[in-house]
Amino acid sequence: MTGWALPSFLAAFGLLGLMSLNVVLFTRFAWWVKLAAVAMVAALGVMTWRAIPDLLGWPTHSGFAPRFNLNGIHIEEPDKSGVNKGAIYLWVTRFATDSSAVVPRALVLPFSPELQLKVSAAGTKLRKNLPQLGEVVAPRGPGDNHSRQALDLEFFDMPDPLFPER
Repeated sequence: MTGWALPSFLAAFGLLGLMSLNVVLFTRFAWWVKLAAVAMVAALGVMTWRAIPDLLGWPTHSGFAPRFNLNGIHIEEPDKSGVNKGAIYLWVTRFATDSSAVVPRALVLPFSPELQLKVSAAGTKLRKNLPQLGEVVAPRGPGDNHSRQALDLEFFDMPDPLFPER
């Protein structure tokens, strides 16, 4: 979080907590209403805290479009100690014919040597001003559906646009 975001977040939920404490201690509501109010405040705090990274633009693990334009990459290799497991960061836009509806998105994938080779090759082509089209493909190996490792990507050179004849 930025310098002012964390103190303001804590102040806002501190004030909300004081208001719910006021409801619990100084009102004549039934006990179940008081309990529901405290539970809602606690749930709101947890949901907001979990949503803040996405709101601040941090890379996300989900939200891959089936086809996307690759705009940029950053590869963080794992260290030998095993503390940092590595990651592959992609900056992508959804592949669409209407360019006004396209918003860039930052995505993060767990590091794997196979994916590193594919992303590095696509990054090299990007640096040579060859636009890259990415596609999510079905996993080829065994793996459960809940694993982020199951995501596999392929990259292709973007085809030249077809302009109508005059």
